[in-house]
Amino acid sequence: MDAPSGRRAADLDDEVGPAASSPWWFGAPFACGPEGLTLDGRSLAALARAHGTPLYAYSRAAVRAQVAALRRMLATFETATRVHYAVKANRCPAVLEVLRAEGDLGIDASSPREVEAARAAGFGTSEISVTACMPSNRDLDAFVAAGVHVNLDSLSSVRRYGARAPRGATVGLRIDCGIEVGYGSDPKLIYGNGKFGLPPEGIEEALAAAQAAGLTVNTLHVHCGWGLRMEDGPQMDWIFARMADLARRLPGIEVVNVGGGLGARRQAADRPLPLRVWGECVRRHLGPVVKTIACEPGTLLVDRAGVLVVEVNTVERRGGATWIGVDAGHNVNVYMAHYGIPIEIVHLARPLDPVEASYVVAGNINESNDVFSRAALLPVVEEGDLLAFLPAGAYGASMASDHCLRGLPSEVVV
Repeated sequence: MDAPSGRRAADLDDEVGPAASSPWWFGAPFACGPEGLTLDGRSLAALARAHGTPLYAYSRAAVRAQVAALRRMLATFETATRVHYAVKANRCPAVLEVLRAEGDLGIDASSPREVEAARAAGFGTSEISVTACMPSNRDLDAFVAAGVHVNLDSLSSVRRYGARAPRGATVGLRIDCGIEVGYGSDPKLIYGNGKFGLPPEGIEEALAAAQAAGLTVNTLHVHCGWGLRMEDGPQMDWIFARMADLARRLPGIEVVNVGGGLGARRQAADRPLPLRVWGECVRRHLGPVVKTIACEPGTLLVDRAGVLVVEVNTVERRGGATWIGVDAGHNVNVYMAHYGIPIEIVHLARPLDPVEASYVVAGNINESNDVFSRAALLPVVEEGDLLAFLPAGAYGASMASDHCLRGLPSEVVV
């Protein structure tokens, strides 16, 4: 659902912004008003009353600010650039409406239905880039029918796509440079040496297979991991240098698509790879060798813009710890249960109050791994209180399921 975008005076009265002593997550779009935590001046407690919980709320202004920051960095390139938003990060129609209104963004899709979602949001065929993993023949037929550009990651998909696409159709080849980068050390977040892409040493064979299938390869694609960190900078520099070398060696390469992977802080100690450092690496290596540099940001554009609001239903001592039960589970947000990625938990009514206790915060799914935190530091929490999980704009609602028939969360954009 889409909420009114204007701020009401009551939401802004006595609103508190960040101070030097504020927690790491505090600051636009988050502030503190009479009812506690606000999102762009809108009371999250009021939104929860209107829409129920669990509730994902997103900030239009925060999405636009991230797009603007990316645009400013890309403006320093002498090479043409192209941005394809990774729709799998957040496909809420109102969020796609915000991105569509920017006018210069395309879509990165990974399935036929994501292509359909992009088209429904007003993105044209030429604005959609597809990078699918292990595509079926049905997938390939759908991509051909839609007329979208496809990046292929295996010899099999090259052969099968060539048997379906018009002769001379342009495609990309996805490369796995074999470098492991990404948030933490969980292989679920690291794409190198995995299932994604062709090895660089096999690129000539893939190019020959594409030519034999009647395809024209004009793009090289690489995407290495999620949640890139400051310490990943040297590896990313090496990867972009390797992609530049491949582009020089192969005839007809006009575009190098460097994928996504840039993220946001998940906890106070995090040091994400800065957009500036990433951009300098891309510009230095690829600017001199290709006509166009493309990228596929997802988390970068929407994660900081979102928050998940849940209600506390249980507070009790158990096994020497105080447990909090909430009305959402890993079917609503999979970060901790599936990936081991931390998410900040904030008392919505008293977000800046001092810490008074450590809690285990558990969800309502009948699975032992449905625990959001085993050491959430919070003020005193009581049954009926609201908690805010943040940042939660990326890969929250888009990965939600109806496991245990718990239902899907609501979504609202302010």
